[in-house]
Amino acid sequence: MSNGMIKGNNSWTSSVSSDKNLRTELEVLQREVADMKNIHIRLDKAITKITDVSNSIHIMLAVHEEKIERQDEILSDNTSQIEAKRKELATDIKDLHSRITTINRELYDRITNTEQHIISENQKNIESLKVNLNDRVSILEKWRWLIIGGAVVVGFILNKFLQL
Repeated sequence: MSNGMIKGNNSWTSSVSSDKNLRTELEVLQREVADMKNIHIRLDKAITKITDVSNSIHIMLAVHEEKIERQDEILSDNTSQIEAKRKELATDIKDLHSRITTINRELYDRITNTEQHIISENQKNIESLKVNLNDRVSILEKWRWLIIGGAVVVGFILNKFLQL
C-alpha cells in the first residue's frame, strides 16, 4: 500500500503540482492578456490620435492649398494689372514724346518766323534811314553849293569893289 500510496501520492502530488503550474501559467497568461489589453487600448488611443492628427493635417493642407490658390490668383491679377499699367505708361510716354516733338517743331517755326519778321523789319527801317539820310545829305550838299556859289559871287563882288 505504501507503494500504491506513494504512486497515488505521487500522482496526486504531481497532479497538484501540475494544477499549480497550470494555475500559475493561467495567471501569467491572464496578466499577459491584461497587459495586451492595456497595450491594445493604448494602441487604439494612439491610432485615434494619429487619425485626428491626420485629419487635422488634411484640413490644414486643404486650407493652405486654398490660400495658395488665392495667392496665385491674386498674383496673376497683380501681374496682369502691372502689365496693363506698363502698357498704359508706355502709351503715355509715346504721347508725351509726340507732344514734345510737336511743340519743339512749332516753337522752332515760330522763332524762325519771328526772326525773319524782325530781320525784314530791320531791313525796312535801315532802308528808310538810308533814304532819309540820303535826302538830308542831298539837301546839305545843295546848301553847301549854294553857300559856296554865294561866297564866290560875294568874293567876286567884293573883289570888284575893292579894285574900284
